[in-house]
Amino acid sequence: MNKRDLAELTKRNRVALGCYATTIGVITLAYLLEVIKGNRTFVYFLVDFLLMWVPATIAFVMQRSEDLREKVKYIILFGFAIPWGFMLFTATNNLVFTYALVILIALNAYADRSFAMATAIVFNVINVSSVAYTAISEGLDKEAVVTAEIQILLLFLCGVFNVIIAKMGAAINEEKLNEINEEKEHTNKLLDQVMSVSGELTKGIEQINGKMQKLDEAMDRTCFAMEEVKKGTGETSDSVQTQIVMTGEIKESLDEVNSFTDAITTSITETDTAIRQGNSNMENLEHEVEKSVKFSGEAASELQALEDSTKQMRKIIDLINSVASQTSLLALNASIEAARAGEAGRGFSVVATEISNLANQTQSATGEINNLISDINKKLLDVDRAIKAFIEGSQRQHAATIETVKSFDTISSDTESIKTNAQGLSKAVVKLTKANKTIVEAVQNISAVIEEVSAHSKETYESSVNNTTTVDDMMKILDQLNKQAASLK
Repeated sequence: MNKRDLAELTKRNRVALGCYATTIGVITLAYLLEVIKGNRTFVYFLVDFLLMWVPATIAFVMQRSEDLREKVKYIILFGFAIPWGFMLFTATNNLVFTYALVILIALNAYADRSFAMATAIVFNVINVSSVAYTAISEGLDKEAVVTAEIQILLLFLCGVFNVIIAKMGAAINEEKLNEINEEKEHTNKLLDQVMSVSGELTKGIEQINGKMQKLDEAMDRTCFAMEEVKKGTGETSDSVQTQIVMTGEIKESLDEVNSFTDAITTSITETDTAIRQGNSNMENLEHEVEKSVKFSGEAASELQALEDSTKQMRKIIDLINSVASQTSLLALNASIEAARAGEAGRGFSVVATEISNLANQTQSATGEINNLISDINKKLLDVDRAIKAFIEGSQRQHAATIETVKSFDTISSDTESIKTNAQGLSKAVVKLTKANKTIVEAVQNISAVIEEVSAHSKETYESSVNNTTTVDDMMKILDQLNKQAASLK
């Protein structure tokens, strides 16, 4: 007997034993009252008590044993039938037979057709035997015959109905058992399908899990790359902003250089005019050497004017040197910024180099002019001494005048060269200004592009973070599905 059948039998036994114990308990109390009333002796009560409770005790003991549990119902049947027959044969009231009806109902708990038939036969045989015994020993009047007929018929019908009910219960149980078996087979098929589907589901989940892990790793790499892009674009944006500021400073410096070159050109033009005037004066001086004594006062005045002019020339030269130095410094800064700009600043570097060369040439020319002015000062001193010693050195004065005329020619030539270089410098500054403007526009475009890239990189980074969160959620869901599929197995 399997566990399920054994558990079912245990429940049936408990119900039958409960009804059995209750019935014999009530009968025991009834006969105890009869003893008290004096209708029955104590010996009769004791015999009846032992006939009922000894089998009941045995039945309760057998209920505790799994091997004997199946025999409990027969102990109940005969354990009650024997004392009931004793009471029925010795009863002074025919209603004692009704006790059997209660046990018949209680034994229906087993829903066993064979056992129900055995129960009906046992109780009906005892009942019919008691009626026959009474009829033989005491005789039956008309009223007793009617009672006997009712007693026999009632117990017979109860036995038959008990068998019918047990048969019907067995049929219903068998039908239900068949349905249960069919459902079991159907359930087994469904379980096989579930197992197959769960296996495929597990494989699919494992494949998806592997792909999701790869996707998670890819999203992590994307987030890291976008974070680096974000940092790089931020640094590039800062560099571009710094470049814009530097190009603005370069523009201001170029404007200053342009202003200085204009001033240099103006000063050189004035210097050239002064030199030409001095050259003309020296030529006149050469022709008027003989008249120099008469006009010594005027010559001294002219020499003083010439000395003032040389001082002015020195100031102009100093200004040119200052501008040239600033131009060199500006060219150096421009070269540095061009190097930072990379490929975009290559043309700007060439212009910066030309500016540097022009500045060097300007410094060289101003040095030569300075030397020439120094020579002029010396010669002016000589002229001054010559005028003062006109009488002793007229010849030397004449020679000095010739040399002075040559020196003025050299100064004029150098001044023309400086003027040409200054004009070239002015043109170079203009080109440099245009190039700087182009660089500014390019840098501004780069800045706009970088800002757009930074914005897109930020959006991409946020999207990647959201996708990473989604992937994590999917991984958790897949883990749950995998556990559920494993639990189905």
